[in-house]
Amino acid sequence: MTLAHEAFANLMERTEAILNDEAHENPSIYKQLNAFTLELCAVEKIKLACTNSPFDANEVQLISGQRFPDIVVDQYYGVEVKSTKENHWTSTGSSIVETTRIENVDDIYMLFGKLGGSVPQFKCRPYQDVLYDIAVTHSPRYLINMEIPESETIFSKMGTTYNDFRTSPDPISKVRHYYRERAKKQNRQEMPWWITSDNIESAHSFNIKLWNSLELWEKRALQAKCMILFPEALNPAPNKNKYNNTTLWLCSYNQVVNPNIRNLYSAGGKITHVDGKRLKNPVAQVFNIIVDYSEDIKAVLTHPTPDMYMMIKEFNPVLSRSSNMYEEWLGICCEFAKQHHVPLREWIENKPSFSFSK
Repeated sequence: MTLAHEAFANLMERTEAILNDEAHENPSIYKQLNAFTLELCAVEKIKLACTNSPFDANEVQLISGQRFPDIVVDQYYGVEVKSTKENHWTSTGSSIVETTRIENVDDIYMLFGKLGGSVPQFKCRPYQDVLYDIAVTHSPRYLINMEIPESETIFSKMGTTYNDFRTSPDPISKVRHYYRERAKKQNRQEMPWWITSDNIESAHSFNIKLWNSLELWEKRALQAKCMILFPEALNPAPNKNKYNNTTLWLCSYNQVVNPNIRNLYSAGGKITHVDGKRLKNPVAQVFNIIVDYSEDIKAVLTHPTPDMYMMIKEFNPVLSRSSNMYEEWLGICCEFAKQHHVPLREWIENKPSFSFSK
């Protein structure tokens, strides 16, 4: 396998030299190349490079349609062709989810044409060595930089390899985790809005919606999920950032904007009476919200959907490590309640009536 890879690497070096020599002699012709004509040109030059090599020029094929990679050499080797009309070595690449990858192709090179500048230039490098980040057009796609060292590839940053990443059962989750962890290290509250798993259950809306435009049942279902995933919002202790993750999740995963997110937990004053009896000290309205939603949350956590379980593992993983996720969640809430002398578990079991200060 090592010898075969070295032979293919040598073939691509020779192809690069042929392209650069001819581009230097005929810069005006090469400047006029577009994405398709460059692919045709690449096939022609790879065939020339096959002379006196282990490869058969007749086995160099341009693959029609939206397949990956663009060119196949001798069944097992591939060439992805990219270019830019600018005078730099960067561009947007292919989808990170290689559903159109051609079977049996294992060793892939990037053939990149920099068609700007006074003389067009070409570079050929192993595909995985030039992918430095991920961005979004209509789907998550690699970003290409033909001049980066191997230590700066997206795979190096993620602590994995290209082959391990592309063959993993859920590469999207790996990317989502990487960008969330990177944001945490930079002390920034961010959430990737564009990344969802292929096995996600519900299609996402094309439009952004306001919270107040939702049906009552939609609001209730979303609020229950918010309370499960981000219990920090249920802590009455002052914290100006405690609603940030809830706000981001509603927008990024549900396309819902709530400009008054605090009202989900604190609107309506403080609890002053329980079953008609005055409390010694009024307590935060959020404990009434917890009691009100406890049955909804128990139902979700007793039989979580695959989508919900995935999000629990991502945003509140302590629950996923418990044999009883509802009890784990309730324990978190009871810790908040203990600090305010609130018998929360008793309230949930007995469902008392509450009165509130105006």
